[in-house]
Amino acid sequence: MLGGIISVYTAGGAVGCLLSGLIGDRFGRRGTIQIGAVVAAIGTAMQTAAQETILLIFGRLVAGLAIGIIYFAIPMYQSEIAPASHRGFFVGLHAQCIGFGYMTSNWVGYGVYFSSGQVTYRFPVGLQVFWAVLLLAGSCFLPRSPRWLLEKGRTEEAAKVMKKLRRRNADQEVLKKEFIQMRDQITWEKENEVTSLMAILKKPSYRKRLILGSLIQIGQQICGISAINYYQTTMYKSLGIKGSTVLLLAGVWGLTGPLANVFCLLFIIDRVKRRTLFLAGSIGMLIDIAIVQAIVSVYGGSNNTVANGFGIFILILFGVIFSLSWNSGAPVYTAEIFPTQIRAIGGAIGTFWSFVIQVVLAQASPVALTNVGWRYYFFFIACNLVSAVAVYLFLPETSGKSLEEISEVFGDAFVTIHMDEQLKDCAQEGPMDHTGTAKDGEIAHIETKEA
Repeated sequence: MLGGIISVYTAGGAVGCLLSGLIGDRFGRRGTIQIGAVVAAIGTAMQTAAQETILLIFGRLVAGLAIGIIYFAIPMYQSEIAPASHRGFFVGLHAQCIGFGYMTSNWVGYGVYFSSGQVTYRFPVGLQVFWAVLLLAGSCFLPRSPRWLLEKGRTEEAAKVMKKLRRRNADQEVLKKEFIQMRDQITWEKENEVTSLMAILKKPSYRKRLILGSLIQIGQQICGISAINYYQTTMYKSLGIKGSTVLLLAGVWGLTGPLANVFCLLFIIDRVKRRTLFLAGSIGMLIDIAIVQAIVSVYGGSNNTVANGFGIFILILFGVIFSLSWNSGAPVYTAEIFPTQIRAIGGAIGTFWSFVIQVVLAQASPVALTNVGWRYYFFFIACNLVSAVAVYLFLPETSGKSLEEISEVFGDAFVTIHMDEQLKDCAQEGPMDHTGTAKDGEIAHIETKEA
């Protein structure tokens, strides 16, 4: 029953991911976030008011659906408004806020442990309604994605949004070049590329993106983080921890991850290559989980406080390593590898597999921890090894490039533009006011590379 109640949430998330691709193209990135916030408020309200298990489960399904809708829409929006030099930081804020959410929920759970009655579960669940309403209200002040606006032919509005998104004292010529490149690349893709799902699967460069986006999302979950997030209390008990101390340790786990992620956003994500980030994370988590397995297999359940304490430290260190690497790296990479025309559907499919893996692990982990115990960790050791090898062999580097330049990395057309004439037009019309379409001769040539 526990696995079913947990996994119905992630099952709803998987369905929500697929819906978000359709919603994202139709209503825009901001609109998708707003729709998800409304659905989230409804789902959490149902859980809070539930008197029967069936309504609780259905409420979790609806809430999961909402999270699936929002889960990729937010990093997609962040990637489309951020400059290439700081895209990792802005998209990584998505993972940072999720980490703070886990931290808050762990400490709320610890706090209500000392209460009694229905407040022990209705208050933590009901608190989620507040965050959903806050997201809905706050999103009303967000500008629309300039790239989505360009895709829809709303060029003038996109230019105004870009002007607001960049610093007032920024180099106007650099801004104009960024906008012109963005505009003409999206225009060319819109006129020359097909965006149906079958066409995406048939085109090698699009298919490669789809596979890599899915594998990155799968790798983020099978490293072991999902199992620990859901069942860390069981893991602590296997190390001899009991009572409220288990929840206290869960609170510490939830605190260290976000703090490590802050360090990653400030000093790592935009300074270290994406491939290096993923490789270091996979190898670090492999070593970490192997040490945990060794400690649990030898000292698990014993009174050896030194060994068990060290095991807890290594388990918490796993969360730190994850937060310094895959936690922010995965949503950043998935959000940046797709061209504008298929970013919503491509990212949605990739994120769908993340939720599928979470469903499988939510069902399998309690059974595995009960029946095979420490041997279950062999699975995560193997998964991290496979992830490291796959990253080394197959993952193209994307850091430091604009979303339009990344097309060239995957072998797609990259529009190279004669800027001089256009910049003269821009100068005559004022800063960031040039919104016309490409003229004859503006596109010098189209560069492609083998995917």
